[in-house]
Amino acid sequence: MPDPMDRPARDGGREQTGGRTARGWVTVGMVALVAVVVGAFALGRATSSSTSKPAAASAELSRASVTTTSTTAPGVNVDELLENVPDQPLSPATRAKLASQLVAARAAALQYPTVASARAAGMIQAGGFAPLLGAHFISYTNLNRELLPDGSIDPRYPAGFIYDGIDPTSKIVGLMFVSIKGGAAPAGFAGPNDHWHRHSNLCIQYGANNKISVPFAPDRDVTKAQCDAVHGDFMPKTVWMVHAWVVPGWESPKGVFSHEDPDLLCADGTSKANAVGFCKGT
Repeated sequence: MPDPMDRPARDGGREQTGGRTARGWVTVGMVALVAVVVGAFALGRATSSSTSKPAAASAELSRASVTTTSTTAPGVNVDELLENVPDQPLSPATRAKLASQLVAARAAALQYPTVASARAAGMIQAGGFAPLLGAHFISYTNLNRELLPDGSIDPRYPAGFIYDGIDPTSKIVGLMFVSIKGGAAPAGFAGPNDHWHRHSNLCIQYGANNKISVPFAPDRDVTKAQCDAVHGDFMPKTVWMVHAWVVPGWESPKGVFSHEDPDLLCADGTSKANAVGFCKGT
């Protein structure tokens, strides 16, 4: 990983002297957790595990017809657009604190170097491998632990671990931190350069074997009525999340906190995904 003292996050936020939100030790509702998971994918990626919904509706889900909307057109995510601003300069003290946080985050990532180790630790797979975004595995253990009481990050406890595929030997490439507390984005990492983002108009379906799918891409014009028509749960906004590309060899050229890593491609060397946004990784 490049020395964070030389190049902190590229996709920045706002300089803060204190936390934006207080830490909330709240019970994580499954829908909120799903929002963390599927909202991490720019085009509304597919399935995950859940225990909050029965599988009885699976036949209805298989018969439901999905009305085509302008979800097929490019969406606009205001939070992600805010990433496209230059980094703000850091004071020496802030730079040193950020460097320490990134080193700790890297150490946390390397504890689970492969998908096999993530599964052994009880992490839950969230969909498949998405080009530029990777395959996300969620740690229930770390949810509610990744933020300190002042809203700043505890880099030892990322909620999401990102891999370059979903095979047992697929390698760790990055992390995702989330805030399940409502309101404004958390203070997060030291300095102003970690842009947190949310996704809008998320529709989640629960099917057989507690599978979770997303029939429409988020950040489009999907309505609650359209989501209800396919027996889904509608979420106007997901929780806050930020990626951290801290694994050596997988530093994003867009910056350590960029939403996407352009180097994270499908096995065929392209970023061409299937209809639901996935492709084969490693």
